[in-house]
Amino acid sequence: MHVTPKIYASPLLWLPCELLVHTASYLSPDDLFRLRLTCRRVETFLFASFSEEFFSDRRFMVTECLRCLLNISKHPYLSKCLSKLTIGLDRLLSSDALHSSGIRNGDGNHPHIRRGVDLFRLDEFAVEQNWLVSSGQVQLLLGEALDNLPNVVEISLRDGSEARESGRPGSRELVASYGTAVIYRQTGIDLLEDEVHIRSQDRFADVVFSAALLAVARAGKQLKTITVNMQKQNMGLSSSAFLLPKSYIESFKPTLQTLHSLDLSVSFTHSAVGSPVNGSLGFLHWQHHHLFSLLECTPNLVSLRIRSRGQSFLEDGIIGWLACLADLSNGKQVSGSRLHGPVKASRDGITRLRALGELELGNMTAPTASISKALLHFAGSLRRLYLHMVVVSVARDDDELDNNPRSSNAWTSIFRKMSESLNLEEFRVCSLEHQTPTCARHQVAFLKSKVGAQSGPRNGLLNAWSYAGGVSAMRSFLLEAAEKTLIICTGCKRRNFGYRSFEDMVEE
Repeated sequence: MHVTPKIYASPLLWLPCELLVHTASYLSPDDLFRLRLTCRRVETFLFASFSEEFFSDRRFMVTECLRCLLNISKHPYLSKCLSKLTIGLDRLLSSDALHSSGIRNGDGNHPHIRRGVDLFRLDEFAVEQNWLVSSGQVQLLLGEALDNLPNVVEISLRDGSEARESGRPGSRELVASYGTAVIYRQTGIDLLEDEVHIRSQDRFADVVFSAALLAVARAGKQLKTITVNMQKQNMGLSSSAFLLPKSYIESFKPTLQTLHSLDLSVSFTHSAVGSPVNGSLGFLHWQHHHLFSLLECTPNLVSLRIRSRGQSFLEDGIIGWLACLADLSNGKQVSGSRLHGPVKASRDGITRLRALGELELGNMTAPTASISKALLHFAGSLRRLYLHMVVVSVARDDDELDNNPRSSNAWTSIFRKMSESLNLEEFRVCSLEHQTPTCARHQVAFLKSKVGAQSGPRNGLLNAWSYAGGVSAMRSFLLEAAEKTLIICTGCKRRNFGYRSFEDMVEE
């Protein structure tokens, strides 16, 4: 019996599956979605590539929209595509319906209400979100989903939208949490506005992070990356976010010991004794910051990025802890500090952070000795180093780095030591500072150079410098950086002509 092959009306369907998929890769996201709706055969051809592209990285806000994540986890194919799960820290508050500056141009019956905002529907969503967090339901929903998501290796928390690019034309757009459109349609609140929807002194981010970490541990996930990126000024995870009860530490270890990348915005703000602020994100002066308890459980990190947030530059925090690791490896007794507590040798004999290849530190203060010790300790593995708003504090009796004009300043000394030992391939510094006992923090600036990329504010000072290259070229760059690093202070220049004034730097 002769069977006549089926003839399709559209020549597009005559193409082999591989060519159709490749052709569709040049379409914009909107055109791709329209093409998938044309017929079942096209949808069948494109489903696998579409799923891998658009379902490998998904973001959800903390509302009942999390049930969409549950539905994905129950899908036989989509559940295997998801590898990065992002939780949006989009906070819903009834007060968002009010004008922030008291402007009276809203609804006629309620002049302080923003025009177009449904106050009562917003209040329902805010109550729902608060209940999900306070009842622990968010942890249960995440845990149930993670049980059926076998390939998730990255968990991320973000408080703002992020731009994402792909090879598709017109695909650069803000990636928002799933549920953002629903919130806007039903309440009039646009979460894609420039303003970050999270409030200072709100423990929302802390609780969501703790719930996510507990859900990951209970699901037995072995993550590669944890990221908490907060754009809100002076906002970061507080000490309570990292509080791991001793009875639960063993259940967290399998998850934390497989981590390769840890990228965190952290608040190190101290609270005053008897502070009346409810739910304060600070911690008392005699308390340890619990971040260091978590770091004790992450010995295999390859990338560590810590951005300190808050008004205070706490002395010798992360940098001091890294310096203690250096002392331990050299067989020294380490007393620790009030901030990170005692640092002891690992019980299982694992050398902590032995493979650290990337280090980013921001908004921190540490003595010259601690910075040098911490960086030189990772000389064998460290390849990428980024320092932003790092303050080096010079000890009162360290005349060589403060009062002697023929000697280098502290940053020059650090750069010279780095050139002798480190094997960096990428180095970036920005807004460094230099602090002495006799004067406040001084700004660090650089003389012009043809090596690397330099930039700075409009006043003409160059305060940022980056370079990427081979090990030998990097060492030459560090030596040049040492020679062209200058400290700006008109007052200190009177006693030490090694300092410069702002006018000196502009003229040069």
